[in-house]
Amino acid sequence: MTMRSQKTNPWTWVLSLYFAQGLPYIAVMTMAVVMYKRMGLSNTDIALYTGWLYLPWVIKPLWSPFVDLIKTKRAWIVAMQGFVAAGFAGIAFFIPADHYLRTTLAFFWLLAFSSATH
Repeated sequence: MTMRSQKTNPWTWVLSLYFAQGLPYIAVMTMAVVMYKRMGLSNTDIALYTGWLYLPWVIKPLWSPFVDLIKTKRAWIVAMQGFVAAGFAGIAFFIPADHYLRTTLAFFWLLAFSSATH
């Protein structure tokens, strides 16, 4: 075997990276609305609370230059994937709690900022 045949195509990495970046976005936007609706929140409250979850993607250009200066892209990707996992775990853990709205919104915010930074 030659060295050339053992290398993977770099486009595979790019496609998988952007797929992994887009999944939390869809999860945050869709899961939050469906989850809060099933928990009995009004449409007005759902629109108010989940509307703020778009903010990290809107202001992403403000902090993305600093992200590129601080560490390597690989370190940021690994760290943000860890935060995404922690966010999903936190949401699952606090759904049955009495104060579910504040805590799940905080974890959805963590997911949103992690996904936007990813």
